[in-house]
Amino acid sequence: MSPTASIEQLARDEGLSAPRRYVVDWERAEATIGTRLPADYKEYVYWFGPGDFDEYLIICVPGVENSNAELAARLAHEHRGARLRERIDPKASPRIPLFPEPGGWLPWGFTTGGDGLYWVTSDADPDNWTIAGRPGRGPDFGYFDGGFTEFLHSFLWDTVEMPFIPEAEGDVPVPFEPDTGQWRAGGAGEPLEAHGHFAMM
Repeated sequence: MSPTASIEQLARDEGLSAPRRYVVDWERAEATIGTRLPADYKEYVYWFGPGDFDEYLIICVPGVENSNAELAARLAHEHRGARLRERIDPKASPRIPLFPEPGGWLPWGFTTGGDGLYWVTSDADPDNWTIAGRPGRGPDFGYFDGGFTEFLHSFLWDTVEMPFIPEAEGDVPVPFEPDTGQWRAGGAGEPLEAHGHFAMM
């Protein structure tokens, strides 16, 4: 990782001169999911809040109304999908081990192409978790030997090497598109009771 690759530096690269100040009850979020979460991810949520990168990579955030992009809801969605696949083909083994299985993958983001991005929870310390990816189509899982900040740095500067993530078509760093986290009528998922919020300036 570049020595300047911190969440604060990534925010500056994206034109954020100050954090968006998205506040989460982390005790509640971690109790709901069943594990502590990486410190750099928590810092990311405070600085960036809900949003996506170039309308392509969506980062899940705890406490938002939009269930498609809410962290715990995303994990539940992955489990429902795994159960559905098992019912369709009982002999098929699960494509990926999902948290809370030992070393299970914990989803933190996805692309508009249907690809999933995960922490590999094989270390007891969340700050040591590495990153893995599952393509929306095809068998080519991707692995990234680094954590959340390192992955984002590589993605924003178009140097991430995963077989299913295409090269950036526009400017680098890949631009961040802020969102409110609200559910949009007719959109994917369903509305949740939001418990995260933007702090007053």
